[in-house]
Order: sequence, then C-alpha cells, then structure tokens
Amino acid sequence: MQVVEEDFLQAEPLGVLCDAVWTSCSWHYSANHHSPLAEFVTRMQEMVRPGGLFGAEFMMPVTQRHYLIEHYTSPEKLRRHFIGDWDVLLTLRSNEFTERAHVGRLHDHTHRMGLFLAAHTPNSAHQQEKDS
Repeated sequence: MQVVEEDFLQAEPLGVLCDAVWTSCSWHYSANHHSPLAEFVTRMQEMVRPGGLFGAEFMMPVTQRHYLIEHYTSPEKLRRHFIGDWDVLLTLRSNEFTERAHVGRLHDHTHRMGLFLAAHTPNSAHQQEKDS
C-alpha cells in the first residue's frame, strides 16, 4: 500500500488511480476559497479508480455567514456531483456542537460536521463507450 499526501489542486496527475481519496475539512479554509468547491470534487473524482472510494469530512454551515460560502456544504449539495459513475454509500451529519476557544478562535464557537462516502462504479455501457 502507498499513501500519497499531496495538494491535489496543485499537483500534476499521479499517473495512477487511487483506491481511495479522502479530504478532511480542507474545503472550508479561506485559503482554499480561490477554487470553486466543484473543482475540489472533480479533481478528487479524477483520481479514484473504478471500484475505488471518495471520502470527505467537512464543515457544514451553522451561521448566516457560512450559508453564503459554498465551501460550507451539505451532503445533499454534494450529491449533485455524483451522478452517473458514482454510487453514494453514506451521508452523515452531526448535530451542532460547541467547541471551546483555541488558538485562532478566542471564543467558544459552534460547528456542524458532514461526512460523505461514494464509490466509483462506472456502469458497463458507459465503460464500453469510453473503451471504444
């Protein structure tokens, strides 16, 4: 097994497809807002081999400010990126919870987390079309 830790938005394609591609809370960081959320999803999907898994843990909107930023998303909004060659296996969301103050956030604050897992399952007709 080989684990690749890479900035997939900046890196050249790996040249191989991965069994699993995972991101944990990377979308909501303001440093990543220069790329649309769809670009994150598409680049990750392009790295997953047929039969492989796409996984994401992400922050969901809680405050009005978050609802205005597409990078704070929901499982329902992510589903629209997984039509055709994808089978959504799992979507979860936490209740709102309070995190204590920490470095960078000097006050207690509220979060809500989402989890999304999908399998790359190209149907045979689509795969035959690609192979022709």
